[in-house]
Amino acid sequence: MKPIASIIIPTTANASRAPFLRRAIRSLLSGQGGLVLPLVVVNGSSYLPEFLDELRRWPDIRCLYIERAGTTGARLAARRVVDTEFFGMLDDDDEYLTGGIGSQVRPMLTDPSVDAVVANGYRCENGEDSLHYPAFSTFCRDPLSSLMEYAWLNPGSILCRTDRVPPSYLELPRSMELTYMAMKLALTRKLHFIDEPTYRWHRDVPEQLSRTKHYLEGAPDGIRRMMALNPPAHIKRSLAQKYAASLHFLSDWERADGDYRAAWRYHVKSILSPYGARYLTYSMHLVRFAPRT
Repeated sequence: MKPIASIIIPTTANASRAPFLRRAIRSLLSGQGGLVLPLVVVNGSSYLPEFLDELRRWPDIRCLYIERAGTTGARLAARRVVDTEFFGMLDDDDEYLTGGIGSQVRPMLTDPSVDAVVANGYRCENGEDSLHYPAFSTFCRDPLSSLMEYAWLNPGSILCRTDRVPPSYLELPRSMELTYMAMKLALTRKLHFIDEPTYRWHRDVPEQLSRTKHYLEGAPDGIRRMMALNPPAHIKRSLAQKYAASLHFLSDWERADGDYRAAWRYHVKSILSPYGARYLTYSMHLVRFAPRT
């Protein structure tokens, strides 16, 4: 059977990622009825040469390599070469559940007007599964408002029609990239939500990008780019509040790290932004705990 869906998996393919990536690929090859072509994108220079060779020899997958490290750029590079009817994404440390692709593709085969399907999944921590989004069944009523409370787009949760979601939808900010993509899809495409787990999101794995300072520093720009998508007024207000909060968070991070110059820089930006007045009293906190020279 010829695969009908490409699943993009960005990876650094270093020694620590190898066992997770093998698990991710096997979840696509063994449990999806031959519907899937894993599209692995090795990015950056930290890869294990023998593992990259293994990936290139692995039957039934497609392996790309790009020199520049970065998940966002890797996903975009892969999307540009997708030649199947549908495409999705998966992080290299997560996995699809048996039959997950079939559950996602079924609504689009039934209704040609659906551009993308978003599914629920499991959150796995300490070896135990729990439903990722207990309130998932409510998201379809107002996807944009729900997005302000829950980041409902995760790798593994979405399958798109290739001809309806072009590469431009993966030209994303470096941080909050999937929230940005979710907003763009919700504003411009017909989404179908299914409250059925199709993936397993592993929380207790090393090198979680979203936990790094570099990632968090990109959050204000990601929020600004979401505002530039021109969502409804009430969503813009929520985003403006999140923008001020992200700057305040970075200010407090720098203060705790001992960099008071950076802390003040972020603090001033936060209080000068709309909805930033609530952080004015934090000025006294910075003054009180600043090191004495």
